[in-house]
Amino acid sequence: MSIPYRTLYFLDNATTSIVEVKRLDLPAEQEPGKLYFWLLFDKAAQALTQLEFRSMNSLPQAEEREFAQGSLRFDPHTGAYTSASTGHTQQLAAGRHTELPRPLAKAVEAFLQGL
Repeated sequence: MSIPYRTLYFLDNATTSIVEVKRLDLPAEQEPGKLYFWLLFDKAAQALTQLEFRSMNSLPQAEEREFAQGSLRFDPHTGAYTSASTGHTQQLAAGRHTELPRPLAKAVEAFLQGL
């Protein structure tokens, strides 16, 4: 049985997708770390990595998220993810997709099942 979730943010380029999902099967009073997940999907390897959330900042012109693995800054149209280990920055397109691309959706479903 699949775990219901909603996509909150979706950023994408030719090699990488970054998505924030919210589980819908748990009570809302759960601790946020059990409901919300930021995930990075490497398209070539078909590998999903959970980003370890550190902090967030909502600015008038952009959103910022800090993770153990890197930092993400985005607005409704574009984003940039900088890896903490390599310092490499990837440009991403931001979108409001109600349905994720199938390989990513399968990886998210498998991740949620494994929790």
